[in-house]
Amino acid sequence: MVAGHLRVQNGYWQMILSYKDSTGKRRTKSVTTHLKEKGNKRRAEAMLLDLRRAFTKERQHDLQHGPMFSDFMRDWLAQIRSTVAPTTFASYCRVVERSIIPYFEERQITLQTLTTGDITSYYDWLLHKGLSPTSVLRHHANIHTALEKAVALGLIEANPARQASKPRKADFLPQTYSTEEASQLLNLLHGQTLELPVALALVFGLRRSEVLGLRWEALDLERKLLSVRCAVTQTSLHGKSKVHSREVLKRKASYRTLPIPENILPLLRQYQRESGWLCLDESGVPFRPDQLSGRFQSFLQKNNLRKIRFHDLRHSCAGILISSGVPLLEVQQWLGHSTYQTTADLYVHLDFSTKLKSSETINTILEKE
Repeated sequence: MVAGHLRVQNGYWQMILSYKDSTGKRRTKSVTTHLKEKGNKRRAEAMLLDLRRAFTKERQHDLQHGPMFSDFMRDWLAQIRSTVAPTTFASYCRVVERSIIPYFEERQITLQTLTTGDITSYYDWLLHKGLSPTSVLRHHANIHTALEKAVALGLIEANPARQASKPRKADFLPQTYSTEEASQLLNLLHGQTLELPVALALVFGLRRSEVLGLRWEALDLERKLLSVRCAVTQTSLHGKSKVHSREVLKRKASYRTLPIPENILPLLRQYQRESGWLCLDESGVPFRPDQLSGRFQSFLQKNNLRKIRFHDLRHSCAGILISSGVPLLEVQQWLGHSTYQTTADLYVHLDFSTKLKSSETINTILEKE
Protein backbone atom coordinates (compact mmCIF):
# COMPACT_ATOMS: atom_id res chain seq x y z
CA MET A 1 0.00 0.00 0.00
CA VAL A 2 1.22 3.50 -0.81
CA ALA A 3 2.75 5.34 2.15
CA GLY A 4 0.90 8.20 3.78
CA HIS A 5 0.74 10.34 6.90
CA LEU A 6 -1.27 13.15 8.49
CA ARG A 7 -0.26 16.70 9.24
CA VAL A 8 -2.01 19.79 10.54
CA GLN A 9 -2.12 22.88 8.36
CA ASN A 10 -4.02 26.06 9.24
CA GLY A 11 -5.88 24.18 11.95
CA TYR A 12 -7.13 21.34 9.69
CA TRP A 13 -5.98 17.76 9.16
CA GLN A 14 -4.30 17.15 5.84
CA MET A 15 -3.43 13.78 4.25
CA ILE A 16 -0.04 13.36 2.58
CA LEU A 17 0.66 10.48 0.19
CA SER A 18 4.17 9.49 -0.95
CA TYR A 19 4.70 7.55 -4.18
CA LYS A 20 6.87 7.22 -7.32
CA ASP A 21 5.62 8.63 -10.62
CA SER A 22 5.82 7.02 -14.07
CA THR A 23 9.49 8.00 -14.39
CA GLY A 24 10.47 6.62 -10.97
CA LYS A 25 10.75 10.03 -9.34
CA ARG A 26 9.50 10.39 -5.74
CA ARG A 27 6.31 12.48 -5.51
CA THR A 28 3.95 13.61 -2.77
CA LYS A 29 0.26 14.41 -2.97
CA SER A 30 -1.66 16.40 -0.38
CA VAL A 31 -5.42 16.09 0.15
CA THR A 32 -7.38 18.05 2.74
CA THR A 33 -9.85 16.29 5.03
CA HIS A 34 -11.79 19.49 5.79
CA LEU A 35 -11.68 18.30 9.41
CA LYS A 36 -10.59 20.65 12.17
CA GLU A 37 -7.67 19.43 14.26
CA LYS A 38 -9.42 19.30 17.59
CA GLY A 39 -11.32 16.06 18.19
CA ASN A 40 -11.03 14.69 14.66
CA LYS A 41 -7.77 12.73 14.62
CA ARG A 42 -9.42 9.27 14.43
CA ARG A 43 -11.74 10.34 11.63
CA ALA A 44 -8.75 11.79 9.78
CA GLU A 45 -6.81 8.52 10.23
CA ALA A 46 -9.74 6.56 8.82
CA MET A 47 -9.96 8.90 5.83
CA LEU A 48 -6.22 8.53 5.26
CA LEU A 49 -6.51 4.73 5.24
CA ASP A 50 -9.35 4.86 2.71
CA LEU A 51 -7.37 7.28 0.55
CA ARG A 52 -4.25 5.09 0.66
CA ARG A 53 -6.28 2.02 -0.39
CA ALA A 54 -7.99 3.86 -3.25
CA PHE A 55 -4.75 5.44 -4.45
CA THR A 56 -2.93 2.10 -4.27
CA LYS A 57 -5.64 0.48 -6.38
CA GLU A 58 -5.32 3.29 -8.92
CA ARG A 59 -1.54 2.92 -9.00
CA GLN A 60 -1.83 -0.84 -9.53
CA HIS A 61 -4.08 -0.13 -12.51
CA ASP A 62 -1.46 2.28 -13.84
CA LEU A 63 1.27 -0.36 -13.48
CA GLN A 64 -0.82 -2.82 -15.46
CA HIS A 65 -2.07 -0.44 -18.11
CA GLY A 66 0.53 2.30 -17.92
CA PRO A 67 0.15 5.91 -16.78
CA MET A 68 -2.49 8.16 -18.26
CA PHE A 69 -1.09 10.31 -21.06
CA SER A 70 -2.36 13.40 -19.24
CA ASP A 71 -0.37 12.41 -16.11
CA PHE A 72 2.74 11.83 -18.19
CA MET A 73 2.41 15.34 -19.65
CA ARG A 74 2.20 16.76 -16.10
CA ASP A 75 5.37 14.89 -15.18
CA TRP A 76 7.09 16.09 -18.35
CA LEU A 77 6.35 19.71 -17.50
CA ALA A 78 7.84 19.28 -14.05
CA GLN A 79 10.98 17.69 -15.49
CA ILE A 80 11.72 20.40 -18.08
CA ARG A 81 11.00 23.42 -15.89
CA SER A 82 14.63 23.94 -14.89
CA THR A 83 15.96 23.32 -18.41
CA VAL A 84 14.14 26.04 -20.39
CA ALA A 85 13.74 29.80 -20.15
CA PRO A 86 10.86 31.09 -17.98
CA THR A 87 9.04 32.49 -21.01
CA THR A 88 9.36 29.18 -22.83
CA PHE A 89 8.10 27.23 -19.82
CA ALA A 90 5.13 29.56 -19.41
CA SER A 91 4.16 29.03 -23.06
CA TYR A 92 4.45 25.25 -22.61
CA CYS A 93 2.21 25.41 -19.56
CA ARG A 94 -0.47 27.36 -21.41
CA VAL A 95 -0.63 24.70 -24.11
CA VAL A 96 -0.26 21.61 -21.93
CA GLU A 97 -2.31 22.55 -18.87
CA ARG A 98 -5.13 24.40 -20.60
CA SER A 99 -5.64 22.11 -23.59
CA ILE A 100 -3.63 18.90 -23.93
CA ILE A 101 -4.20 17.58 -20.40
CA PRO A 102 -7.97 18.30 -20.24
CA TYR A 103 -8.58 16.78 -23.70
CA PHE A 104 -6.76 13.50 -23.11
CA GLU A 105 -7.76 13.24 -19.45
CA GLU A 106 -11.44 13.38 -20.41
CA ARG A 107 -10.88 10.52 -22.87
CA GLN A 108 -8.85 8.45 -20.37
CA ILE A 109 -6.15 7.58 -22.89
CA THR A 110 -3.04 5.95 -21.44
CA LEU A 111 0.49 6.61 -22.62
CA GLN A 112 0.83 3.02 -23.88
CA THR A 113 -2.44 3.04 -25.82
CA LEU A 114 -2.00 6.51 -27.34
CA THR A 115 -2.13 6.24 -31.15
CA THR A 116 -1.29 8.42 -34.09
CA GLY A 117 -5.03 8.61 -34.76
CA ASP A 118 -5.68 9.94 -31.23
CA ILE A 119 -3.17 12.73 -31.77
CA THR A 120 -4.48 13.58 -35.24
CA SER A 121 -8.03 13.73 -33.83
CA TYR A 122 -6.79 16.19 -31.22
CA TYR A 123 -5.31 18.45 -33.91
CA ASP A 124 -8.58 18.28 -35.88
CA TRP A 125 -10.47 19.20 -32.71
CA LEU A 126 -8.24 22.25 -32.22
CA LEU A 127 -8.76 23.39 -35.80
CA HIS A 128 -12.53 22.93 -35.43
CA LYS A 129 -12.38 25.16 -32.34
CA GLY A 130 -10.87 27.89 -34.49
CA LEU A 131 -7.17 27.65 -33.68
CA SER A 132 -4.82 28.64 -36.48
CA PRO A 133 -2.52 26.06 -38.07
CA THR A 134 0.45 27.84 -36.50
CA SER A 135 -1.09 27.49 -33.02
CA VAL A 136 -1.86 23.80 -33.60
CA LEU A 137 1.76 23.25 -34.57
CA ARG A 138 2.79 24.59 -31.15
CA HIS A 139 0.64 21.88 -29.56
CA HIS A 140 2.26 19.32 -31.85
CA ALA A 141 5.74 20.48 -30.81
CA ASN A 142 4.92 19.92 -27.13
CA ILE A 143 3.37 16.49 -27.67
CA HIS A 144 6.15 15.34 -30.01
CA THR A 145 8.94 16.47 -27.66
CA ALA A 146 7.29 14.89 -24.61
CA LEU A 147 6.77 11.59 -26.41
CA GLU A 148 10.40 11.58 -27.56
CA LYS A 149 11.25 11.71 -23.85
CA ALA A 150 8.92 8.77 -23.22
CA VAL A 151 10.75 6.77 -25.90
CA ALA A 152 14.12 7.67 -24.36
CA LEU A 153 12.88 6.50 -20.95
CA GLY A 154 11.71 3.20 -22.41
CA LEU A 155 8.06 3.88 -21.53
CA ILE A 156 6.96 3.42 -25.17
CA GLU A 157 8.68 1.84 -28.17
CA ALA A 158 7.92 4.53 -30.76
CA ASN A 159 6.64 8.09 -30.88
CA PRO A 160 3.07 8.10 -32.30
CA ALA A 161 3.28 11.85 -32.96
CA ARG A 162 5.88 11.35 -35.69
CA GLN A 163 3.28 10.21 -38.22
CA ALA A 164 0.40 12.36 -36.98
CA SER A 165 -1.32 14.43 -39.66
CA LYS A 166 -0.65 18.05 -38.74
CA PRO A 167 -1.69 21.25 -40.52
CA ARG A 168 0.66 23.11 -42.83
CA LYS A 169 2.14 26.20 -41.27
CA ALA A 170 0.43 29.31 -42.59
CA ASP A 171 2.65 31.77 -44.44
CA PHE A 172 3.38 34.79 -42.28
CA LEU A 173 3.32 38.23 -43.88
CA PRO A 174 4.44 40.85 -41.34
CA GLN A 175 2.53 44.11 -41.04
CA THR A 176 4.81 47.07 -41.67
CA TYR A 177 4.65 50.84 -41.64
CA SER A 178 5.96 52.71 -44.65
CA THR A 179 8.61 55.39 -44.26
CA GLU A 180 5.86 58.03 -44.31
CA GLU A 181 3.78 56.23 -41.66
CA ALA A 182 6.84 55.74 -39.46
CA SER A 183 7.72 59.44 -39.68
CA GLN A 184 4.14 60.42 -38.86
CA LEU A 185 4.17 58.11 -35.83
CA LEU A 186 7.40 59.58 -34.46
CA ASN A 187 6.20 63.15 -35.05
CA LEU A 188 3.02 62.48 -33.09
CA LEU A 189 5.01 60.86 -30.27
CA HIS A 190 7.40 63.81 -29.91
CA GLY A 191 7.91 64.69 -26.26
CA GLN A 192 6.00 61.67 -24.90
CA THR A 193 7.49 58.81 -22.88
CA LEU A 194 6.59 56.35 -25.64
CA GLU A 195 8.79 58.24 -28.10
CA LEU A 196 12.07 56.64 -26.99
CA PRO A 197 11.03 52.93 -26.99
CA VAL A 198 9.16 53.31 -30.27
CA ALA A 199 12.09 55.10 -31.91
CA LEU A 200 14.51 52.39 -30.71
CA ALA A 201 12.31 49.66 -32.19
CA LEU A 202 11.87 51.51 -35.49
CA VAL A 203 15.44 52.69 -35.99
CA PHE A 204 17.35 49.63 -34.78
CA GLY A 205 14.74 46.96 -35.47
CA LEU A 206 14.90 45.80 -31.85
CA ARG A 207 12.56 43.25 -30.34
CA ARG A 208 10.40 44.52 -27.47
CA SER A 209 12.50 42.50 -25.00
CA GLU A 210 15.67 44.11 -26.39
CA VAL A 211 14.24 47.63 -26.22
CA LEU A 212 13.34 47.16 -22.55
CA GLY A 213 16.66 45.44 -21.86
CA LEU A 214 18.74 48.44 -22.92
CA ARG A 215 20.70 50.17 -20.18
CA TRP A 216 22.67 53.38 -20.57
CA GLU A 217 25.87 51.42 -20.04
CA ALA A 218 25.14 49.75 -23.41
CA LEU A 219 25.37 53.09 -25.26
CA ASP A 220 28.51 54.93 -26.26
CA LEU A 221 27.24 58.26 -27.56
CA GLU A 222 30.74 59.57 -28.23
CA ARG A 223 31.60 56.67 -30.53
CA LYS A 224 27.94 56.42 -31.64
CA LEU A 225 27.51 52.73 -30.77
CA LEU A 226 24.65 50.75 -29.25
CA SER A 227 25.16 47.22 -27.91
CA VAL A 228 22.37 44.68 -27.48
CA ARG A 229 23.31 42.46 -24.55
CA CYS A 230 20.23 42.08 -22.34
CA ALA A 231 16.50 41.32 -22.65
CA VAL A 232 13.50 41.93 -20.42
CA THR A 233 10.60 39.51 -20.79
CA GLN A 234 7.35 38.78 -18.98
CA THR A 235 5.65 35.51 -18.11
CA SER A 236 2.19 34.68 -16.83
CA LEU A 237 2.08 31.36 -15.01
CA HIS A 238 -0.85 30.05 -12.98
CA GLY A 239 -2.36 33.51 -12.78
CA LYS A 240 0.82 35.25 -11.62
CA SER A 241 2.70 37.70 -13.84
CA LYS A 242 6.46 38.15 -13.48
CA VAL A 243 9.07 40.25 -15.28
CA HIS A 244 12.44 38.65 -16.04
CA SER A 245 15.71 40.33 -16.95
CA ARG A 246 18.27 38.05 -18.57
CA GLU A 247 21.84 38.73 -19.61
CA VAL A 248 22.01 35.56 -21.71
CA LEU A 249 20.11 35.96 -24.97
CA LYS A 250 18.59 32.98 -26.80
CA ARG A 251 20.71 33.25 -29.93
CA LYS A 252 24.32 34.22 -30.53
CA ALA A 253 23.25 36.48 -33.43
CA SER A 254 21.10 38.52 -31.02
CA TYR A 255 24.28 39.90 -29.45
CA ARG A 256 25.19 42.78 -31.73
CA THR A 257 26.70 46.25 -31.73
CA LEU A 258 25.06 48.78 -34.04
CA PRO A 259 26.14 52.27 -35.17
CA ILE A 260 23.79 54.98 -33.93
CA PRO A 261 22.30 57.09 -36.77
CA GLU A 262 23.00 60.80 -36.42
CA ASN A 263 19.32 61.83 -36.35
CA ILE A 264 18.50 59.81 -33.22
CA LEU A 265 21.39 61.15 -31.15
CA PRO A 266 19.49 64.28 -29.94
CA LEU A 267 16.66 62.06 -28.64
CA LEU A 268 19.08 59.79 -26.78
CA ARG A 269 20.94 62.75 -25.28
CA GLN A 270 17.61 64.20 -24.14
CA TYR A 271 17.02 61.20 -21.88
CA GLN A 272 20.66 60.44 -21.08
CA ARG A 273 21.60 59.34 -17.56
CA GLU A 274 24.75 57.78 -16.17
CA SER A 275 23.22 54.36 -15.60
CA GLY A 276 19.96 52.43 -15.38
CA TRP A 277 17.29 51.41 -17.87
CA LEU A 278 16.68 53.58 -20.92
CA CYS A 279 12.93 53.24 -21.22
CA LEU A 280 11.00 54.58 -18.23
CA ASP A 281 7.38 55.62 -17.79
CA GLU A 282 6.23 58.99 -16.44
CA SER A 283 6.95 57.84 -12.86
CA GLY A 284 10.54 56.96 -13.68
CA VAL A 285 9.80 53.23 -13.45
CA PRO A 286 10.92 50.81 -16.20
CA PHE A 287 8.13 49.86 -18.60
CA ARG A 288 6.68 46.38 -18.17
CA PRO A 289 6.42 44.51 -21.50
CA ASP A 290 2.61 44.29 -21.38
CA GLN A 291 2.37 47.93 -20.31
CA LEU A 292 4.49 49.08 -23.26
CA SER A 293 2.41 47.11 -25.78
CA GLY A 294 -0.85 48.31 -24.23
CA ARG A 295 0.22 51.95 -24.22
CA PHE A 296 1.34 51.63 -27.85
CA GLN A 297 -2.02 50.22 -28.96
CA SER A 298 -3.90 52.96 -27.10
CA PHE A 299 -1.79 55.63 -28.78
CA LEU A 300 -2.47 54.24 -32.26
CA GLN A 301 -6.19 54.11 -31.62
CA LYS A 302 -6.32 57.60 -30.11
CA ASN A 303 -4.51 59.08 -33.10
CA ASN A 304 -6.38 57.05 -35.77
CA LEU A 305 -3.19 55.34 -36.94
CA ARG A 306 -3.18 51.96 -38.66
CA LYS A 307 -3.11 49.21 -36.05
CA ILE A 308 0.07 47.16 -35.84
CA ARG A 309 1.76 45.31 -32.98
CA PHE A 310 4.74 46.79 -31.16
CA HIS A 311 6.82 43.94 -32.64
CA ASP A 312 5.74 45.11 -36.11
CA LEU A 313 7.94 48.17 -35.60
CA ARG A 314 10.85 45.75 -36.00
CA HIS A 315 9.32 44.47 -39.23
CA SER A 316 8.78 48.08 -40.33
CA CYS A 317 12.48 48.79 -39.82
CA ALA A 318 13.30 45.84 -42.08
CA GLY A 319 10.81 47.01 -44.71
CA ILE A 320 12.22 50.54 -44.75
CA LEU A 321 15.78 49.23 -45.09
CA ILE A 322 14.84 46.87 -47.92
CA SER A 323 12.81 49.48 -49.79
CA SER A 324 15.86 51.74 -49.61
CA GLY A 325 17.99 49.12 -51.34
CA VAL A 326 19.81 47.64 -48.34
CA PRO A 327 20.76 44.00 -49.17
CA LEU A 328 19.00 41.25 -47.20
CA LEU A 329 22.32 40.07 -45.74
CA GLU A 330 22.88 43.47 -44.15
CA VAL A 331 19.27 43.52 -42.90
CA GLN A 332 19.90 40.12 -41.29
CA GLN A 333 22.91 41.49 -39.41
CA TRP A 334 21.08 44.67 -38.38
CA LEU A 335 18.11 42.74 -36.97
CA GLY A 336 20.18 40.00 -35.37
CA HIS A 337 18.59 37.04 -37.16
CA SER A 338 20.43 33.77 -36.63
CA THR A 339 20.38 32.87 -40.34
CA TYR A 340 20.03 34.59 -43.68
CA GLN A 341 17.15 32.21 -44.48
CA THR A 342 15.10 33.62 -41.60
CA THR A 343 15.42 37.12 -43.03
CA ALA A 344 14.69 35.94 -46.56
CA ASP A 345 11.59 33.97 -45.49
CA LEU A 346 10.18 37.00 -43.66
CA TYR A 347 11.02 39.82 -46.02
CA VAL A 348 11.85 38.57 -49.50
CA HIS A 349 8.38 39.66 -50.66
CA LEU A 350 9.37 43.24 -49.75
CA ASP A 351 12.54 43.19 -51.86
CA PHE A 352 10.99 44.90 -54.87
CA SER A 353 14.38 45.99 -56.23
CA THR A 354 15.19 42.40 -57.24
CA LYS A 355 11.86 42.21 -59.08
CA LEU A 356 12.74 45.38 -60.98
CA LYS A 357 16.06 43.88 -62.02
CA SER A 358 14.25 40.72 -63.17
CA SER A 359 11.78 42.84 -65.11
CA GLU A 360 14.59 44.74 -66.82
CA THR A 361 16.34 41.48 -67.72
CA ILE A 362 13.19 39.91 -69.16
CA ASN A 363 12.49 43.16 -71.03
CA THR A 364 15.67 42.72 -73.06
CA ILE A 365 14.13 39.58 -74.59
CA LEU A 366 11.33 41.69 -76.04
CA GLU A 367 13.55 44.41 -77.44
CA LYS A 368 13.36 44.69 -81.19
CA GLU A 369 16.49 45.00 -83.19
